[in-house]
Amino acid sequence: MRKKENDGLQNYNGGNRALIIGCICSVAFILLIAVGSMFFFRENMMRSAELLEDVDYESYDAYYVLIPSDHDSAFWQSVYQSAKEAGRETGAYVEMLGSNLSVDYSREELLQIAIMSGVDGIILEADESPAMTAYLLEAQEKGIPVVTVLGDNSQGIRKSYVGVSNYNLGREYGRQVMTIKEKEVKDVLVLMSADTADTSQNIIFSGIQEAVAEETEKENLGEIQVRAVAVENQGAFDAEESIRKILMETPLPDVIICLDELSTSCTYQAVVDYNMVGQIDIIGNYDSETILRAVERNVVRSTISIDTEEMGKYCVEAMDEYRTNGYVSEYFSVGTNVITIQNVRDYLGGDENGQTP
Repeated sequence: MRKKENDGLQNYNGGNRALIIGCICSVAFILLIAVGSMFFFRENMMRSAELLEDVDYESYDAYYVLIPSDHDSAFWQSVYQSAKEAGRETGAYVEMLGSNLSVDYSREELLQIAIMSGVDGIILEADESPAMTAYLLEAQEKGIPVVTVLGDNSQGIRKSYVGVSNYNLGREYGRQVMTIKEKEVKDVLVLMSADTADTSQNIIFSGIQEAVAEETEKENLGEIQVRAVAVENQGAFDAEESIRKILMETPLPDVIICLDELSTSCTYQAVVDYNMVGQIDIIGNYDSETILRAVERNVVRSTISIDTEEMGKYCVEAMDEYRTNGYVSEYFSVGTNVITIQNVRDYLGGDENGQTP
């Protein structure tokens, strides 16, 4: 009986010893992992510190933001790239505010964000809305200079305006209408944005009317009706729907004039989709590859291109000049080019034989 008790005690002691040894091994293993992790973390931190020491940081003297109506458009992307490059050369960092955000802020909201952030300068596609005027006044009170680009605010709050002469632009559109000789033009339709709260479109429209009226009188032609229609252009879908409705109406206009990149691309696509090529002449705006290809195929008769490189460069120049001297010219005039089938290859980059890629 005593022997069985001794055997049981030995077994119990042996079990405890095995348990203790197992616990010691587990603790040792955990400590080993912890020490190894600490060593690995320390090595990574040291390596990261070494890498950071090798990084060349760019420092800037000023921070400007660009706030356009459509930061996704090819036109504004081109203006931004030019402004960014010009800023890099003069020591200013230029950012397009509102791009790559999960929330789609309005221009007024982005303007408020820029003012609250205390940026050094704001480059803004402005309009005449009361809300924008109020924010421009706030920026002025806080000492933040504003340069308007393409769209202006007539309250005189901004420091400078970079853009084109809207009246001269309208007259150029009108002259392009009068180059159409192969058919009798009686009805010209101008697509105007329904979302723009400024007078620039009205000035362009007046220029078109005057140029057409002068040319018809000079050449003793019949009267040509020039009318306008508002197009929703908050997005590509809205613009496409508005333009498709216009093309479903009868009678069709002889000529459609588009005042921006979006309406030009959407009108071109709608005319192709509805098999109306040759029935309607399109006079467009901007020189994206899509529009240039349309000119090359003679679907778009001509397009008026604003020099976006010059525009972006002038925006930064105006801002730098004001911040340096305390004053700046009120107006920077940007050049325009008329692109037709005769010179479109110069913009597409044709080879010596005139072949485009």
